[in-house]
Amino acid sequence: MALASRIRVSRNSRGEPDYTAPAGGIAVGTMWVALVGTAYFVLESQLLSDHRTTAYTVISAVTVAATFTVFFAAKAVFRRFGAHWWHIALATALLCCAGAAAPKAAAYVFPDQMARYHRELGGPGHCLHATPYGSEREFPKSSQITYDEPGSGRMTVTPIDKAYQPLVLDHAVRGGLERLTAADAKSIQILKSYGC
Repeated sequence: MALASRIRVSRNSRGEPDYTAPAGGIAVGTMWVALVGTAYFVLESQLLSDHRTTAYTVISAVTVAATFTVFFAAKAVFRRFGAHWWHIALATALLCCAGAAAPKAAAYVFPDQMARYHRELGGPGHCLHATPYGSEREFPKSSQITYDEPGSGRMTVTPIDKAYQPLVLDHAVRGGLERLTAADAKSIQILKSYGC
């Protein structure tokens, strides 16, 4: 079987097999996956728009570290067990899975405002779920969510039933790490009344 066969490699000056080429191939694949994956995380976290130099530094550092780590680890594995085509196939499959998962993983770690509201307050199992302030994702919709001008970091949850006051929340930024908090006295009262 082709995958079980050994990869033919040249010998180095000491007469030992030189696994630089197959390890380098895996390292190059790792470099691209690390570069693109880290770029997704940097974009979702808003680091690129807020701190461009830091973002480039993070992308470069992660890419270089991952590339060299995989290169030297692959060479060590190949020296110990020999290089087989199934090693390359397995590495390729793992890199494809990691690359495909990067966008969803980045969006999960650094969610947008609506996803954060759903996770922290309005979604199932949270204090505002079965209230007029429930998440907009639920059906039937019980509230409407709007955002103040860009950069303000505020969102307003307005119940469809006009008998209820709007809930204004701070820290509503895409990729934000701070929890959503009440932005005014009325909103503090609303959150307290529902045990938030």
